[in-house]
Parts: sequence; structure tokens; C-alpha cells
Amino acid sequence: MKKLKDLKLKIVEKFKYFAPISLAILLVGLILMLIPGVGMNVGIDFAGGAKVNVDFGEYLSNNPNLKTELIDEVSSVITGEGFSIGSTRWSGDSNTILEVGLEYEVGGKKVSSKSEDEQRAFLEKIEGTEENSYEDGLVYKIRQAVETYNAEFEGVEVSANIVNGSTSKKLLSNAIWATAVAVVIMLIYIGFRFTLTSGIAAVIALLHDVLVMIALTTIFQIQVNTTFIAAVITIVGYSINATIVIFDRIREVSKLDSMKDLSDSDIANKSIADTLGRSILTTLTTLAVIVVLAVVCAVMGITTMEEFALPIIFGLLAGTYSSVFLSASIWVYLRKLASKIKESAKKAKSAN
Repeated sequence: MKKLKDLKLKIVEKFKYFAPISLAILLVGLILMLIPGVGMNVGIDFAGGAKVNVDFGEYLSNNPNLKTELIDEVSSVITGEGFSIGSTRWSGDSNTILEVGLEYEVGGKKVSSKSEDEQRAFLEKIEGTEENSYEDGLVYKIRQAVETYNAEFEGVEVSANIVNGSTSKKLLSNAIWATAVAVVIMLIYIGFRFTLTSGIAAVIALLHDVLVMIALTTIFQIQVNTTFIAAVITIVGYSINATIVIFDRIREVSKLDSMKDLSDSDIANKSIADTLGRSILTTLTTLAVIVVLAVVCAVMGITTMEEFALPIIFGLLAGTYSSVFLSASIWVYLRKLASKIKESAKKAKSAN
């Protein structure tokens, strides 16, 4: 049986088949983003609004079958009071806290995040007024409805807090800038450590991974919250590492006397074959852990961790795909483009 490194792969020659797969995913994701009412499933962390937490405690831990009914019960109270629900998910150490995201609107009317009066009215409608001991607020009404639903939830803890979307957007903006700076530093490092074409190819592959990750998150309508930023940054670090391994092998193969007469395509194919075993094993071992985490979260209903695990899975698959099927091919085409530019420059110089 042949070893992976002994395979005569023709990855570069089949680039025209591999690239359209990524382009198709990106196109579907972009189309969904542009469709009104679909787009990215942006959570309250970025959209702004309020979070209402209902801690059902130990009784729910022993009766998880009640979760669906409790979501319906709480949701009916919230919508009955004229609020719009942006998201619902279970969180907490025991997975017994129902977290409901409320959009910045009441009765279909948008609440301005810049108007202090509207913000105060929005908050009072949730928490109630001090004069009435909060009994005219949404928090009290949820507590009352839950206690009526099941006496075991008497004294259930209900809390609410305003989420400033502008603060989260600033966090997102800072994360984008930090990632951009990291990408530039990576480009400089790879260009210095290997070649400029290697650096550009690695950055293109890296951008591919992040964009595919975003596209798949949009396609599967996974909620985008602050945990998504952590997932993106994690994939940026993982993906660039896998790509560098291939470029390091390209550099080593290029220096071999037996390979000096080979074309860039042959060198790239040889390097991919040499590192294929490592790429597969590394991805599978990492993927296995994340998949188990995602499955456990799905079974237990831990939405917060599921929102982190699924984008990581998308990123791992995209990163492995780009490292094996795209990065080296991009390097070859960039080398060809650089050669053509040099030849054109020489001809222009000779003509003068």
C-alpha cells in the first residue's frame, strides 16, 4: 500500500475544479446576507436590546423535558407585552438559565439607542417602576407566569439588563482591526521567512477561510455573538499554521538538487503529498474534539457553546481545504504572474 507522500497528486492542475466549490459557498452566503429578513443571524450582543434571564434552578436540571414548554410560556408573556424576541438560548453551569434577547422595539416601534427618554421607558417596561415595586414590569409578569405554570418554580429568579449594541460593535471593530494587523504581520513574516509570493498566497488562503466560515454561519443561521469573534480569531491562528507547514515543505523541496529541474506545479504537488498525512491527522484529531463538544452541546441544549463550536468546525474544514487544495496552487499562479510581469518589463526595457 502506497504512503500518502508517495502519491502522484495533481492538485495544482485541478485548481479550476477546487476553487469554484469555495466560490459557490461564498456566493450562497452573500445572497442570503442580501435577502431582507434572512441575512446573518445577529444576536443581541451586536444588535443591541435587552437580555432577560430566567434561572429555573435545580428542578429543571432534573426535568429537562420541560424546556420547550417553558420557552413557549416565557415567550408568550414577552410577545404579549409587545416586545420582539431576537433570540432564545439556554446557558449557565447547569444549563438551566433561559436567556431571551429582546430587540430594541416595543409594539413594533423601534427604540432609539440615542434617546435617553426612550431608553428609560424601554427599561421601565421591562423592570417596572420603583413606585410599584416593579409589579408593572415584564420581569414581574414573567416570574408570575412561571410560578403559575408550575409551583416548583416559586421564587424563580428573573433579571434583565440593557445591552448596548454600540459597545459590542466597537468590540467587533477592534477585533477586525486586530485581525487585520495580525494578517499584515503574518504577511511580513512569511514574506521574510519564505518569499513574498508565499506570504500573499497564505493571506489569500486565510481570508478564504474566514469568509467561508462567515458564509456557512449565515447559511446555517447560527447566531452571531461575541463568541463568534473568539471562533474567528482561533481559526486565523490555526489556519495560518497549517498553510505555513506546506510552504515550509515547498522551500525544502525547492532546495533539493533532484528537484531543481521540476516545475513549480510539480514542486507544489510534491510538497502537498509530503504534508498530506500531517494535515489530515491534525485536522481529524482537532475536529473530533470539537464535533464531540458540538454534539454534547446540541443534546444538552447548551446553545452558547454550540454557537462557538459550529463556526470552529466550519473554520477547520475551510482551513484544511484551503491549505491542501488552494494555497500551493495560488502560490504557483502568483509565481507565473510574477514571471510574466518580469518578462513584460524586460521587453519594455529592450524596446526603449
